[in-house]
Amino acid sequence: MPPRSRYAVDPSLTAATGQQPQTQGWQTPSPQPRQDYYQGQGQPQQQPLSPQQGAYSSNPQLHPVSDRRSPLPSGPYAPSVSQHPQPQYYQQQQQQQQPEQLQQQPIHPSFAPPQNHIPPPPHSSGPSITGPRVRIDPSQVPNPIEAQELDQNLYDDEEFLSCQTRGLIPLVGTDYRGIDQGNSLPRHLRATLPCIPSNSQLLDTTALPFGLIVQPFAPLRYDEAPVPLVSNWVSGQSAFDTPPPNESPEQEDGPPRCEKCRGYLNAWVRFVDGGRKWTCNLCGSTNNVSPTYFCHLSPTGQRLDHNERPELQHGTVDFTVGRSYWALQTPPSGSLLDVAVDASSTATDALSSTAADLLGGLQASLGQTPTPHGSGHVPTFKEREKERKLEERKYRRPQGLSRVFVIDISAPSADRGVVREVCEGIRRALYGRRMEGKVVAGEDEEEDVIGKGERVGFVTCAESVGFWNLSSTSQAPSQLVVSDLDDMYIPFTQGFLVDPSASRTQVEALLDLLPAIAERGGEGNRVAAGSAVKGALAGLRLLGGQITLFVSGLLTHGQGKLVPREDPNLYNTDKEKTLFAPAEPFWRETAEELAECGVGVNVFMFPEVYSDVASIGALPATTGGEVFFHPKFQPVRDRETLQGEIKRVIARETVYDATVRIRCSNGLRVSDHIGNFYQRSMTDLEFGSLDDSKAFVAVLKHEGRLDDRQPAFVQVATLYTTSSGERRVRLLNMSFAVTSMIGNVFKFADQEASVGVLLKGAVSQMPSRNLRDIRKALTERCNRVLLMYRRHCAPAVQQGQLILPEGFKLLPLYTLCMLKSKCLKGGNVTSDVRAHYMRLMKSLSPTRTINLLYPRLLAIHDLSEDVGFPAENGRLKLPRFMRASHGWMVAEGAYLLVNGEIAMIWFGAAVSPQIVDDLYGVENLQDLDVRMTRLPKLPTLLSTQLRNIVTHLERIVNRSLPIVIVRQNMDGMEIEFANQLVEDSNNDALSYTDYLMTAHKAITNELSGSGGKSDSWKPW
Repeated sequence: MPPRSRYAVDPSLTAATGQQPQTQGWQTPSPQPRQDYYQGQGQPQQQPLSPQQGAYSSNPQLHPVSDRRSPLPSGPYAPSVSQHPQPQYYQQQQQQQQPEQLQQQPIHPSFAPPQNHIPPPPHSSGPSITGPRVRIDPSQVPNPIEAQELDQNLYDDEEFLSCQTRGLIPLVGTDYRGIDQGNSLPRHLRATLPCIPSNSQLLDTTALPFGLIVQPFAPLRYDEAPVPLVSNWVSGQSAFDTPPPNESPEQEDGPPRCEKCRGYLNAWVRFVDGGRKWTCNLCGSTNNVSPTYFCHLSPTGQRLDHNERPELQHGTVDFTVGRSYWALQTPPSGSLLDVAVDASSTATDALSSTAADLLGGLQASLGQTPTPHGSGHVPTFKEREKERKLEERKYRRPQGLSRVFVIDISAPSADRGVVREVCEGIRRALYGRRMEGKVVAGEDEEEDVIGKGERVGFVTCAESVGFWNLSSTSQAPSQLVVSDLDDMYIPFTQGFLVDPSASRTQVEALLDLLPAIAERGGEGNRVAAGSAVKGALAGLRLLGGQITLFVSGLLTHGQGKLVPREDPNLYNTDKEKTLFAPAEPFWRETAEELAECGVGVNVFMFPEVYSDVASIGALPATTGGEVFFHPKFQPVRDRETLQGEIKRVIARETVYDATVRIRCSNGLRVSDHIGNFYQRSMTDLEFGSLDDSKAFVAVLKHEGRLDDRQPAFVQVATLYTTSSGERRVRLLNMSFAVTSMIGNVFKFADQEASVGVLLKGAVSQMPSRNLRDIRKALTERCNRVLLMYRRHCAPAVQQGQLILPEGFKLLPLYTLCMLKSKCLKGGNVTSDVRAHYMRLMKSLSPTRTINLLYPRLLAIHDLSEDVGFPAENGRLKLPRFMRASHGWMVAEGAYLLVNGEIAMIWFGAAVSPQIVDDLYGVENLQDLDVRMTRLPKLPTLLSTQLRNIVTHLERIVNRSLPIVIVRQNMDGMEIEFANQLVEDSNNDALSYTDYLMTAHKAITNELSGSGGKSDSWKPW
């Protein structure tokens, strides 16, 4: 191999002007080269696209060479002539080429598999169809690649207008710019049926799910308008100004609401009677307009100030609200902190009573009649103040978000390096990478990551529970230990919750101290995390906030102690479902208490063996939090992933003490909710905390027949407290067209939203239903949807043909992906893994759901030189993705797989060493350190391209992705990689083509009335 240059990716970069490019230095012949695969030829000189600085890449221009010549690729893996030339990293010029091969028109690998593709690993294969079968060409079956590419191309050229959709909704993985015209954007509110049936009979006939996927705080794209915050309801003043004080007790201190259904004013209401009244779009009742909000109407019926009122223009709006919207205060627990909070109010009440007594005595001494306390008594100012303060004590005053970190410092946790990495991750999340008083070279990260006004506290747990005093007035952090694990309380009144900026010295000293304490091994091996959570709750009971728990094993001590209950003999039996519910009622009861107090819980788990995720995971599942699962934690491998997750928990938009209610127009109602929340009533959902990545499902149902000449409406109202301590309401609105034609229901239905609703509904049944029955029900539901379309929308087609709806042609594929998901798939899967993914799926956003079901796969070795850099329109140019199957992969290739949770780079056994060199700086696969989870920043074109692509995909799924190295026939992670290729036969399920054949057979038998007894069927 020629000497390696760090600033060149092939020798043609340094070739002199006018010279023909030589054979690339990284080209290595495979053990069995194929003539039709390796042949190549030159092409005329061309000017390459230089990478520009942009939002997608902060890397310098790497290749300012203007005379580079790119060889024209050929063979079955080459792009078509109409596409940009894509040089292959491993080409071998042939001196003699057959005429027939020169005349062949190459096609892209996404459309046809290469002839020299690799087979799936034998240890990952699943079942296959037995008996006679009709061969289906895999390249002809529907796949999501082309649809995703067409949708992305469409919204690269135009914006998505929420009220002028033309029946098109962007796919969940599409990077689009949305404009809110009165309907909330699909990233916030996504309906399975934008065109809903007029009656329940028609809905039942379609067999389609009818529901909403709600993600109230979904992040917006960088160039979209932020959600407007309306704070002023006085006509003639700006909607964003500070509202005047409300002196009238009869007037509401918030947005106008319907007196009948309590729906909020929105863009779909109608103003009547000259603007003095407005008609609710949900219930149809007429309401008076307050004098301060009144405005005259134009001849078209719009208010004259329509363009100045965001609540009348947008579907997603934030409202600031007053005291009447504050959360009810929970009863105090008797903790010292509770006493301290109540002390000032009690002292004020005592002073008021003493002042009243002194006033009465003074009046009597002066010969005046004391003011009687009776029905005719006029309250004095002090008495009114007393009543007001008593009334205020019933409600919780909004404050900045308080975060409590509960850290396991037991000996096993310290031995595996968990404590040290957790403390370093918290430090970086709170203060960035810079140490106090020091500057890190090349580091441009902001100094403070945590939001202003937020407070933090620390609790450590092992065989005892310790609470840390971090007051800024103390010289060093101090600890008080509570040894009674059954009666937890905060042992001091000040210094538990502190400002991380004011107490930075104490916080950093504690984070340096905890690893040393844990590594001494004097804290014991058992962990009383349940008691520690109760103690943290005592500090947040009257405030609300968030608890972040770090545990490394099975909790066998203190409240809620657990015992191992994993039994492989229960796998695939009716009793397996018992492993997915909490083993102890303590965890369910504590989770409900946390939710009632407005406290959310996130759990970081680092198990070596069984740790009962089903029990501990009940805390985040009920409070709106999240579980971060790190089995077999290794600091070198998982350090950056852990630190990124801790930073994301602290830095992302998080609200707390949230309540959600969904209101529908006449004829519709919400019949069920699916997600991670606490529900005390049929209508309200309570979240201890709610962040920008959490979603839930609302299942809708007909209450009567709808008028297909009038639209239907849904309104989602979320009452919450921001992390900065402001009480608000976020409003999401959506209008639906109503139809009486079954064809329109299928035509405009949202396939990806339907898949999300079906999946969340299936996993929610895991604690109460057999997994085999759940998988069977999903398959039957898929077949029934296709059967209803075939029967009612295409009855004239020949009976033996498989007819797929255009909008649901991928439903069999996504159903197969659901059957292969970690929570539902067959085979022996530990209950910890199933329970973790069960709860994860229930709260996943639509984007991450589809990415996790069908991963994205691209060929690294086929990247053209302009891929991974901004195109002329400013958007990052992406490569064409591939089918998730070994049938489209070759041993000489390198591939990137992204599923929204993890990224994998797969290197074939015969991959060119130059590809490995450009990505990782080593020349042999054997020299790769598989513990690396980040791409090194090398100044090569391929490294820059791939890092830009990964960064773009991370922005789409709104999370950082660890990149795992997988080498063919070398690494155990190849099994996990093979399981991600869902079109193959794996995960104890059929391949895509076989599954499609079984669906076709079932539908044909149903149409013929044979009930599955006939084998007379055809392909399509």
